[in-house]
Amino acid sequence: MKLRNSSKPIIGITSTVVTYHQIRSVNLHEKFVRSIINGGGAPIVIPIGREELAENWVSICDGIILSNGEDVAPLSYAANPDPKIKETNIKRDNVEIAIIREAIKQNKPILGICRGITMLNVALGGTVIQDIEKFIPNAINHSQRAERSEPTHEVIIDESSRLFKMMNTKTIRVNSMHHQSIDQLAPKIKKVALAPDGVIEAIESVEGQPFLLGIQWHPEEMASEDVSMQQIFTEFIAECRIVNNDNRK
Repeated sequence: MKLRNSSKPIIGITSTVVTYHQIRSVNLHEKFVRSIINGGGAPIVIPIGREELAENWVSICDGIILSNGEDVAPLSYAANPDPKIKETNIKRDNVEIAIIREAIKQNKPILGICRGITMLNVALGGTVIQDIEKFIPNAINHSQRAERSEPTHEVIIDESSRLFKMMNTKTIRVNSMHHQSIDQLAPKIKKVALAPDGVIEAIESVEGQPFLLGIQWHPEEMASEDVSMQQIFTEFIAECRIVNNDNRK
């Protein structure tokens, strides 16, 4: 049941926790908020709470964005941790897995960004490459030191994909700030974009989900300078608006 009657789709964004002056606080990069507002949505932050709250959070949202952050814990996909693994947050993993599954159950659009693409795959049964440099021979640099808004490598998009229709081009240049990537794809997921070294850069659902998209780069960091990156958020929010309108009937 909706708690409000709004013309703007409500977009729930997952978050993490940081400690500042000995206070643990909910944290989310501001550029996510800006990109959602510019795309016509009304953002709200979903904290790391309890898994059983997933139904409540998803119910008040018209769409879900899975944000960036820690490595996905190997325990979340039944793997042993590699020494190259960085900071993890199993509580966040569990909450986001519950949110993803509940969003699919409620037929709500989902957009996963950076860590979010990995969480989508894990939640649906896939696995993770724990360190690209270690496990992918001749991999390109996926952990750029350049400005976060600067594109540093190409991505090739499948012309039959929803992403191709959004970007209207087969080749794009993206930023890159990750050391993990998708390994085995989940059964309900298909890859729709690759980096030159074969790293999966985007996924979509093969089922009837209205909008399920995961991307490895950070469009929110590029959106103010690249219209096509803002278009990702705009198209996502357009799908969420359909959900919003259906729920107002």
